[in-house]
Amino acid sequence: MNEMVEQNISPDVYTFNVLIDALCKDGMVAEAQNTFNVMIQRGVEPDVVTYNSLIDGLCISDQFKEAVALLKEMVGRNISPSVFTFNILIDTLCKKGLVSNAQKIIKIMIQRGVEPDVVTYNSLMDGYCLCKQIDKARKVFDLMVTNEIADILGYNILINGYCKCKMIDDAEELFDEMSHKGLVPNVVTYHTLIKGMFQAGRPQNAKELFKDMCSHGQQPDIVTFSIMIDGLCRQGNLDEALALLTAMEKSQLKPNVVIYSSLINGMCKVGKINDAKELFSSLFEIGLQPDVYVYNAIMKGLCQQGLMDEAYKVFKDMEKVGCLPDNCCYNIIIQGFLKHEDLPKASELINEMVDKGFSADDATTELVVYLSRNNNLILRLLKIVDEWRSWISNHQVAGKPTISITIFFGCCYSLYSRAQS
Repeated sequence: MNEMVEQNISPDVYTFNVLIDALCKDGMVAEAQNTFNVMIQRGVEPDVVTYNSLIDGLCISDQFKEAVALLKEMVGRNISPSVFTFNILIDTLCKKGLVSNAQKIIKIMIQRGVEPDVVTYNSLMDGYCLCKQIDKARKVFDLMVTNEIADILGYNILINGYCKCKMIDDAEELFDEMSHKGLVPNVVTYHTLIKGMFQAGRPQNAKELFKDMCSHGQQPDIVTFSIMIDGLCRQGNLDEALALLTAMEKSQLKPNVVIYSSLINGMCKVGKINDAKELFSSLFEIGLQPDVYVYNAIMKGLCQQGLMDEAYKVFKDMEKVGCLPDNCCYNIIIQGFLKHEDLPKASELINEMVDKGFSADDATTELVVYLSRNNNLILRLLKIVDEWRSWISNHQVAGKPTISITIFFGCCYSLYSRAQS
């Protein structure tokens, strides 16, 4: 645009709109606002497209108050907001779970003579589903059906809502209804329902849906195989999962770390720890960098088999390859050492975990309580507590001992006292 100005070519509203929209799409909202100000200074009147781009950019960058202020400014300039303008705001509110606020915007929208469209209703329905208000979502959907504007996205949103609320029969019924309405389920529809079936403990239904998907010309993609393999592994059907992996590779699709994580979990679940270790090692050979979920899967399997030295080595090797342990990693390895009564190592890792800002989950806490009630371990535990109390007194943070450790071992003393009384 600077070149245009240098050549005495005045940018018009269309030029500014293209630039502002591009900046907003790239997340450069502040620059877009500056360009908007330049536009005003040069006497170029913004239009509804200008404001839509800016309002969208502000909503995406989580500046909702500024977006509403811009809407008011827009109205003040006698520029009528379009259905697209209102939909931006409604969708943002619904995604934040602020459905009642979205309803207020819809009322304003109707008062201004702007009719809600299929996008408006889909956003509202999605908001209700996110808030687990499935009955209200259904009412919106039924209104769409009555107005003959229900589309494939609307069906997908409500099917997903039913699955999340564990209303799998309703989801299946809605899926069957689609064909009667002349709508063809797409990959998202199948993915949602297949995943829902696995989560509901209906692997057979999930497999039938997968076959139905393939027979109706919907080509399974990496997400399809990922859902299927994960579902089968969770059900303990490792052989079927591996058969799908082979089919996937034959169709020229490359498995990703998500699929390998599911397979390692599946192998560990059925006690095939050597196969899991082999698969884990092969990732490095094929140039795939395991993520934290893969590490969690193999560590959990090794801990379950009592292979604590190997599990600890995997845990320590993570950081060497640039994969930082998360809260789940620490809890898995700590639980492993606690279950195998290696209290000094567990204590060392608890301290390290707390120093890194992580905390014990319910399973770790319950395990500590269980072990501290075991009379054979109480004396050992007390010895560790004394050692840690000494360490804490010598390593105070800003004049105060590490709170989580103090509470943790304080609980152990409390439990010991109860056991003695």
